[in-house]
Amino acid sequence: MAFYQGKLMRISVDGQTIFHEVDCTLSGSTDFKDIATKDTDGTESTPGSKSWNISVNGFVATGATAQEDIKSMSDLWNAQTLVAITLSDDVVGSVIFSGNGYIEGFSVGAPNDETVTFDYTIKGNGALTVGLVTV
Repeated sequence: MAFYQGKLMRISVDGQTIFHEVDCTLSGSTDFKDIATKDTDGTESTPGSKSWNISVNGFVATGATAQEDIKSMSDLWNAQTLVAITLSDDVVGSVIFSGNGYIEGFSVGAPNDETVTFDYTIKGNGALTVGLVTV
């Protein structure tokens, strides 16, 4: 059995990884419709719409080439651009999550005597596809 390595799982935005990403979390949820009547025994739940998002944080640095950095991600947020998102380690046979989304929010932290950090949230738009890396 092989375990996935967190340092290899990368978020790509429009085919480019996020520069100096440290941590990311993919979350999915389902809204449920609950029904309780005088003729049911308790509450019955039926799955409804699904939603997903990705949160990512890391360090702000200069020199990004062929990667999304603080400037390009901020530009995507400002322009309200729909982007293609993937989360994968790119190892053949490993899981890959993909879909489209918008940069929902971001923050930059600059504490005294510390490295500047960023946080982004990407809100999924439409379905999240779960597959396997083939190439």
